[in-house]
Amino acid sequence: MSSFRTWTHGLDQIRFGPGAAGLSRAFLSSVLENVPLAICMTLGPEHRFAFANKIFRSALAVSGKALVGKAIHEALGDHYTEQTLAPRRFVLETGQPAQITSVACGPDAAQDTTFWDITFLPVRDTRNQVIGVLSLGLDVTLRVNATLEADRQTQEGAINSKRLALAVEATELGLWEWIVETGTIYWSDRQREIFGVSADEPLTHELWVSSIHPEDRDWVVEKVGSLMDPDSKGKLQKEYRIVRPDGETRWISSRGRMLYENVDGRPQASRLLGTILDITERRTNEEARRLLAKELNHRVKNLFALASAMVTMTARTAASPEEMAAALHGRLQALARAHELIRPALSEEHPHQGETTVASIVETILAPHRDFSLPGRILIECARIVVGARSTTSLTLVLHELATNASKYGALSANDGSLTVACWQDGDTVSLVWQERGGPVVEGPPPSKGFGSHLARKSVMDQLEGEITYDWQHEGLRVELRLPLAHLSR
Repeated sequence: MSSFRTWTHGLDQIRFGPGAAGLSRAFLSSVLENVPLAICMTLGPEHRFAFANKIFRSALAVSGKALVGKAIHEALGDHYTEQTLAPRRFVLETGQPAQITSVACGPDAAQDTTFWDITFLPVRDTRNQVIGVLSLGLDVTLRVNATLEADRQTQEGAINSKRLALAVEATELGLWEWIVETGTIYWSDRQREIFGVSADEPLTHELWVSSIHPEDRDWVVEKVGSLMDPDSKGKLQKEYRIVRPDGETRWISSRGRMLYENVDGRPQASRLLGTILDITERRTNEEARRLLAKELNHRVKNLFALASAMVTMTARTAASPEEMAAALHGRLQALARAHELIRPALSEEHPHQGETTVASIVETILAPHRDFSLPGRILIECARIVVGARSTTSLTLVLHELATNASKYGALSANDGSLTVACWQDGDTVSLVWQERGGPVVEGPPPSKGFGSHLARKSVMDQLEGEITYDWQHEGLRVELRLPLAHLSR
């Protein structure tokens, strides 16, 4: 039925010789010449070529005549390496098959490098003795190149990820992501740090919502919820406050983008990704600048009011224009010295170097308001309590505000008015009492607090970490300050 004889042996049992069963050498060589594998056969311990098919020769850019009868190292020279010699020796010595993978083959500069998986099989004679090695090479260049490209992309991705991580670290950004369908939330370590959330605390939508400052919560949640609508364009850019578990309030700038995917032909919210940046310091500085701008405007108005009050007070006691000019000049110089104490706060300069005392500050602030014809009008009874350079300006602002108001509306605005300032130390606390008497009748606290009162409270509570209380007594205003000694001496 067929002119071909049946070959009953596997390739690891190929035999050549007189009386050998199977296909003829010529026929087998013809078949192997065009098999889509790189095939060669070497014989003997010197591994001399007996056969090499077309693909093998093409891979090494050699002709058949240059191979047959020659030892491998003679025919291939530098292309023959220990990587392929070792498995040939193994097969010839043990009769066991061997295999190596991804062997590079680059015969010359004009030909691209190819890669091969090579299987080495023993060739036996009729006595079952191993006399040579049959090599079968499979071209795996595409696979190796794909693997190399995948490795390159992985390495490049790792490098890019590292660059991104370094860039994010340098900018102190927190990264976050929310998967809409599952509700899964991811926060980077920096994000958790900003929110004061530990690394092992589970992340939930409720945790994020509860972290938002109560005054900002509704509009922030509403804004994020609006991103579910594709018509919103999916952009988030807001600044709002959060409250950390320790009670600290922080300002953050949040930027994000909602990604949409096509579901049944319609866009649907899928993932919200973004960053946050702690901008507390910036917002604090901006608030401080706004406050200082208001303070400057407030002070300018007060200076005009004080100048007017000084003219009136000086004219009331002066006996001649010359005496009035001299007294007024002295008071204006005293006012300039008092203003010099608060100038650092108004111009954001550094406070005066060194330390002073509470009594010295009080004396300087009240000097412009003294009526030298009535030496007992202003009484200062202060223990020697040191005030540090950082706290001098804050305390001066408070006393300057009290003195200004007393001159405009209080005891120092009336002929018979008087002022007593007492200061003493009680353990770790410094107490200062400002008592006015004899001025316009006090009917009670003013209907609204002005900017000056707000500034005084802020200076005492925020900068000096103390307490200030106002008692609107019928005979005159009484103000009491309680300040931590350790803070005041900074």
